[in-house]
Amino acid sequence: MYKSKRIIFGLAILYTLSGYSQLQPPNSNSTLQDLAFFIDVNNKKYANAQGSKYIYADFKLAKIEGLSGSHLVRFDPVDNIIQLKKEDNNILNLSKKYQYKIELLDGTGTYETQQFINTDGEIENTFFESIHTSKNYKLYKKHRIKFQPAKPAKSSYEPATDPEFIPLDAIYYVMNLEKNPGHLLELPRKKKVFPNFFGNRAKEMSKYIRMQNLKISSEEDLIKILNYYFQ
Repeated sequence: MYKSKRIIFGLAILYTLSGYSQLQPPNSNSTLQDLAFFIDVNNKKYANAQGSKYIYADFKLAKIEGLSGSHLVRFDPVDNIIQLKKEDNNILNLSKKYQYKIELLDGTGTYETQQFINTDGEIENTFFESIHTSKNYKLYKKHRIKFQPAKPAKSSYEPATDPEFIPLDAIYYVMNLEKNPGHLLELPRKKKVFPNFFGNRAKEMSKYIRMQNLKISSEEDLIKILNYYFQ
């Protein structure tokens, strides 16, 4: 059952947290040297793992707001980092101190870093794919990939398994631009719980979703639902 303490009744509610402060974008004088640092991508923990820990296995050319020129980037949901590849093939991590807007130049997506509340109730910085922006709200997608460590054989009926990266269903978040700009609210993933997100309009929204035969697992349908709510 979806934990009641995590059901936020209505997009108009502003959650408040001690010490909460929004991320700020890099200033206009920032350079790559100010925002990134070298990393070792050959983590032994992931040796021989099957699959990929990145949204896109290869680096993609992108424009990073606040930085001149274009840069090769890729997104790692497992370790929650954005990597950059320099011309000398060295790989950097973008600092999590700032808010970034990253537009992939092949047209496959735009990503933004935002703060959100994780499952432990803590403030965390991560990147989201920007799915839809309207006058009143923004819809974001949080990609998820799980690392499954290798498992030794327990018996002849339960053989050993290799380590692997397992793609998980994405989680969607909404930002109310009118009342709570900068605050992301997680959309429930369970059909029965989903209408409760809209507070005193829960019955109305449940009826609309049912009558329009909309699915909350569909990005297109989520946009229709939110457009109706915010109209």
